[in-house]
Amino acid sequence: MITTDLGSAKAKLQHAAKQLDDLKILIESVDSSSSFQAILRADLDSGSGYHIVRISEVPDCGQVIEDLSLGVGDIVNNLRCSLDHLAWQYACSRAQGVPRKPKDVYFLTCSATAGQQHKSPGFFAPEVWARMHEFQPCQGRNGRPDSWSGPYVHQLDLLTELSNGDKHQMLVHIGIQPNQFVMIQSRIGLPPWVSRTDSGIEFLPERINDPDPGADHLDFSHSPHLMEVGAEVVRILAPFWGNNAAIDKVGTAAPTFALPEGRPVAETLKRLVVFVGAVIEDLERACP
Repeated sequence: MITTDLGSAKAKLQHAAKQLDDLKILIESVDSSSSFQAILRADLDSGSGYHIVRISEVPDCGQVIEDLSLGVGDIVNNLRCSLDHLAWQYACSRAQGVPRKPKDVYFLTCSATAGQQHKSPGFFAPEVWARMHEFQPCQGRNGRPDSWSGPYVHQLDLLTELSNGDKHQMLVHIGIQPNQFVMIQSRIGLPPWVSRTDSGIEFLPERINDPDPGADHLDFSHSPHLMEVGAEVVRILAPFWGNNAAIDKVGTAAPTFALPEGRPVAETLKRLVVFVGAVIEDLERACP
């Protein structure tokens, strides 16, 4: 009697998780390097009194972007393979040998909406497909803990989109957004709830609601969130800057790497790794 052996599916998942750890190290190395920081310039808008902070110099991240894109492709393809290896094992168990149409066997996606017929492949035992179906896009989150950035997309849909695009079209698109801003002093004095003492800074919670006449004001609503020369980062009403028409090298911004729709690379891939792990764990427990 042929039994299911999920060792191959687990190995692919574990390898993808290791590749994600390596990708995080690359991202962290960029975050900690001053050579990848964009230079910011501020120009006074006399009408509003705000200084408009724009990117004046952009670091060369071309090689990093290519390395990240290749890494994302490797990870999503290993995750996709993990699910397909899982499907193959259960199809072989159902057929007690090689399935009649082996090329048709893979981890199917059911995206049926209300009133549409749900998929029910014949190469899985009914109880196996019932468990797999619980993780399909047609079921949504289905009560499972989940977190994401950007518009909601089911993990299986996103995994399929990224994997298919990488295999058949082009490298996964990696965008760059400015983040982790560091700028020269923009406010006058300390806020009323902070006091400078001989030993350092003291926080005064009882004054947290006091007026703060020396405060600056930030407006990010005009930013396109792009790391490119001329792109606006923020508008700031900065008392300390006064009426200076222009301030070169007013600060820096570190790059943040994102997948389409602004989804952060590492966090999004972690979401997919967790999802695939949950599928394998559930099938192994429910359908040994």
